[in-house]
This record gives sequence, C-alpha cells and structure tokens, in this order.
Amino acid sequence: MKLGRANILVRLRQDRAGFSLVELLMAIVFIGIGVMAVAGLFPLATKNVNDAKLLSTALGRAQEKLEELQVAGFSSAVMSTGMYADTAGTYVRTWAVRDSVPNPGTKQVTVSVSWPTNRGGESVTLTTYVAR
Repeated sequence: MKLGRANILVRLRQDRAGFSLVELLMAIVFIGIGVMAVAGLFPLATKNVNDAKLLSTALGRAQEKLEELQVAGFSSAVMSTGMYADTAGTYVRTWAVRDSVPNPGTKQVTVSVSWPTNRGGESVTLTTYVAR
C-alpha cells in the first residue's frame, strides 16, 4: 500500500503527543494565579501569629500575678485592699484587691494586662477569689 505525502504528514501530526504552546501558556497563567492567591495570605497569617503571641504573653503575665497573690495568702500584705500596677516592656499589668461583699471571708482579685497595638491597644482581664 502506497501512502501519499499528504497522508504521511497527517499521520505524523496525529502521532505527536505533547502540549501546544497555547496549552502551556494557559497552564502557567493558572498556576501563577494560584501562587499569587496563596502568597497574598502570608501577611495575614504572619499578623495573626504575632497577635496570638502577644495575647499568650499577656495571659501568662496575668496568670503569673494571680498565682503569686494566691500563694501569698489571704492575710498577707500583698493582699491588702487597693489598686496596684507594674510594667514589663510594652505590657502594663494592673490588679485590684477588694473585699468580696457577696462572699464574706474572701477577697476578689482582678488582674488586667494591656499592651499597645496598631489598632490602639488590647487587654485581657482575669478574676479570681481568694479565701481565708
């Protein structure tokens, strides 16, 4: 069987496997759009991680003061009724000791820690009761 030249060229084109230049360019565009979308999330993720770190540190400082006051005991000088404050770096920690009216024989201890942010400032507050 004799094949003509035109039939040979058609057959060669059909046997070719691969991608055309247009298909390759379209794939690059779609991959580029996906990469750019994911890359746009990195600043947001970094900000959220930093905010969580600041919050965690503030909660740790508040918990530390609550435990310090509880260990000192009901009758110690540090449990005198009043308002107190200290600072460490950018954190300002304040605490108040009050005689607890609804629960006689206890003192209410409230510790707040605040720190500056781009939005003005954040704070956390923890409250506990210390019994005789």
